[in-house]
Amino acid sequence: MRTKHAVTIETEPRIPLEEAPPVEVRPYAASDREAWSQYLGKHPQATFFHTLDWDEIIRRTFSHESRFLIAHRDGQISGILPLTRVSSAFFGTSLISVPFGVYGGLLVDDQKSADALLKAAGEVVATEKAKYAELRHLHRPDIDLPRNELYATFIEDVPGDAEGCLARLPRKARAEVRKCLKDELLTAEEEGISLEDFHRLFSLNKRKLGSPLFPSSLFWHIRDVLGAENAPILTVKRDGRVLATVMSFVFQDTIMPYYSGSAPDADRFRGNNFMYFKLMEWASERGLKKFDFGRSRVETGSFSFKKHQGFEPIPLSYDYLLAEGEEIPSLNPSNPKFRMAKRVFRRMPLWMAQKVGSWLVKRAPF
Repeated sequence: MRTKHAVTIETEPRIPLEEAPPVEVRPYAASDREAWSQYLGKHPQATFFHTLDWDEIIRRTFSHESRFLIAHRDGQISGILPLTRVSSAFFGTSLISVPFGVYGGLLVDDQKSADALLKAAGEVVATEKAKYAELRHLHRPDIDLPRNELYATFIEDVPGDAEGCLARLPRKARAEVRKCLKDELLTAEEEGISLEDFHRLFSLNKRKLGSPLFPSSLFWHIRDVLGAENAPILTVKRDGRVLATVMSFVFQDTIMPYYSGSAPDADRFRGNNFMYFKLMEWASERGLKKFDFGRSRVETGSFSFKKHQGFEPIPLSYDYLLAEGEEIPSLNPSNPKFRMAKRVFRRMPLWMAQKVGSWLVKRAPF
């Protein structure tokens, strides 16, 4: 569902200063780092993509500039909005909360803080001469903005033991995992793959989908900033050969498998089914409470796969502050305009797809 109406961004305040709520908004400063992190630690709706670690990874990899905002009342943070400026000759300038993340948007204590942050974000849109600001909400506050609902996410509780991990699977998926458990040649290993080989498998999958490939530096920066503990890699092998691999993010009590790759014959040996089951076990052993299977476009293959694994979809709301005359962007694989580009990517040699894709994603508001 896509809402068509626009919200005009004005540079002047629409209400007199004396009537403004007792909330002040200012840009994030380096001295706010500890307070920002503490706020995330206390807020029940915080996500990994609100963290300064993710911002650092994106800045290192893509050189995008941050325009983070903080709402505060009586010296205490009452809300935050991570915004990142993305600019290119192809797509113009936009503000994304947050790029290369599936969540982001407003994280607030109350409605007045949300209103104040939205007003300040509108001023940033005007100052930067951006087309729009996109707020990727997992937990949508009470706001009236145009939005799309192309995506859903999948989050379930992590069982307390291995038996529970198997029992939570629907009957058909459980039968598939049991076959894997009987295959003595199948193993699941922490790490078990170099970052170079991980990037290659990830790239093969992206090329198969006709999607732009990410630079290998992204994965090096992830591991450098987060370490193996908070960005673990689980690899499934059969007879010593890699079938499938996944890099996850661990944030607070949640594990989120985020980047993955698999060999062409992985489905033959149910490599992905086995991998995500073993990752659930891994999370259970470490006392994690939530398994966030991440975003999928509604009614796509990955959407169906996650439902097959016993996850129920949770609609996501991507909300937009639009500059005057602008419409909700359609930078997603559902857009018919990208069909030719997808066919071209599928046919490129891997080395070329990596170079072209890396160049493109650094200039697109993904």
